Amino acid sequence: MSTTKLALLATVGLTACWYPKDQGDAVRKDVTTLQGRIDTKEKSLDEEISQLHQVLDDATKLLKRNSADIGADVDQLRNDVRTANGLVTAVNASMNDMKQQLDVLKKGVDGRFDVLDARLTQLESGKPAPTSSGDDLWRLGSQAFEGARYQDAVEIFKRLVAQYPQHARAPDAQYFRGQSYTNLKDWDHAIVAYKSLYETYPTSSLADDGLYFAAMAAQSLRNCDEARAYLALLKQKYAKSNVSKQADDLDKQVKKDQKNTAKCSG
Repeated sequence: MSTTKLALLATVGLTACWYPKDQGDAVRKDVTTLQGRIDTKEKSLDEEISQLHQVLDDATKLLKRNSADIGADVDQLRNDVRTANGLVTAVNASMNDMKQQLDVLKKGVDGRFDVLDARLTQLESGKPAPTSSGDDLWRLGSQAFEGARYQDAVEIFKRLVAQYPQHARAPDAQYFRGQSYTNLKDWDHAIVAYKSLYETYPTSSLADDGLYFAAMAAQSLRNCDEARAYLALLKQKYAKSNVSKQADDLDKQVKKDQKNTAKCSG
């Protein structure tokens, strides 16, 4: 029995001693009723307290679980942040590498553009540059020859042969150097150019043509013996030459001219 109940009963007991019997019965009835209400209330309070404890326990467990989940989430977030930082660092490094490579590429491209600009300028001007390649010289020399700028062609072809003697077009350049002299009617230099073609590039498809034109240049100088010597060499070295027929006709003409001192001095 609780302290509250004992105090209440003691008070009621003392009070009953001062009242008649019928009043005491009434008081006892009231006390019993009151006691029942108190017991009911205490039982209700006990149930509510029990429920409250259960709620508190559930809340505590939930809080602990949530705290654990939050802690795990925080740890995961930290890991994600570290991973993200690593990715950012890697991306920055890659970007720096790409920037360096781009700078190198840009310098290379700029250098190529400078070379192309220089080549374009020289091609537009028709004049070779100090750095002109063999192909450039051949192109410029051909343009000069086709444009009847024979003196320019002479110098350009001369440079091609001197700087690039093994170039695929070097024999052709030597031949057209002789042709340029021929068109300038500079017979002496024409003969030298054609002889050099034969001596330096004897297997060239134009070597036999060079000997033929050397003979024509010698004929123009009235050097008939020299002219026939070139024609004889052509017949000997290039029996299947495409200019064999022309060479035979020229040889007959020069042989005939040898009897005329006005046409042949030797």
